[in-house]
Amino acid sequence: MIILGLTGSIASGKSSVARTLHKFFHAHTLDIDDITHNLLEPNNILYNLYLRHFGHSILNDDLTLNRRAVADIIFNNKSERLWINSVAHPILLNRARDFLIDCHAAQIPLAVIECPLLFDAGWQHLFDQIWCIYVPYHLQIQRLMARDNLTYQQAISRIRAQMHVNRIKKKAHLNIKNSGSYKFVRAQIFNAARRLLP
Repeated sequence: MIILGLTGSIASGKSSVARTLHKFFHAHTLDIDDITHNLLEPNNILYNLYLRHFGHSILNDDLTLNRRAVADIIFNNKSERLWINSVAHPILLNRARDFLIDCHAAQIPLAVIECPLLFDAGWQHLFDQIWCIYVPYHLQIQRLMARDNLTYQQAISRIRAQMHVNRIKKKAHLNIKNSGSYKFVRAQIFNAARRLLP
C-alpha cells in the first residue's frame, strides 16, 4: 500500500486533487479537516475541550460551536493556536492511523490523507510521499474570501498563520500547481500518480 499525503496552504485545492485520485486511481481518502469538523460537533471530544478552555463565548445560541469565533481566535492569537494544535493533533493522528490500518486490512493500493498542517504537526513519517498543492497567492486570497465569506484582511491573516507555502514546497516530494485549466492540473496528477503507483 502506498500512503500519500496531500498538504499545502489554505484554499489551495487539496480536496480537488484527492477527488481526482479517488475517481481515476481508486484511492481511499481521508480529509483531516472533515474529521476535525466532526469532532467539533456538540458533545464530541474537541467540542468539549474547546468549551472547557474558551468558555461559552465560542458557542452559538443553539449551543453549536461558533466556528467563525474560534477561527478568529486561532488566526489572531499564536498562543491559543498552539494550544489548539497541542490538543487536536494527537487525537487527529489516532484517527489517521485508524484509517491507514483499515486501508491496509482491505488491501487498498493507494491511501491518501489531506492534511493542511502536515509538517507543522510532524506527521511526515506517516507517508511514502508528500505532495504540496499550491496556487498563486492572489488566487489563493480570492478563493479563500469567496469560500469562507472573508474580508481581504481576514484571508491574509489566515494565510499568514500557516507555514509559508514556499517552505512546504521545499519539504514536499512533489509540487502540484492547482491553477489553470482542469486538463493542465489533471495531467500533473496523472503523471505523478503513475510514477508513484507500481
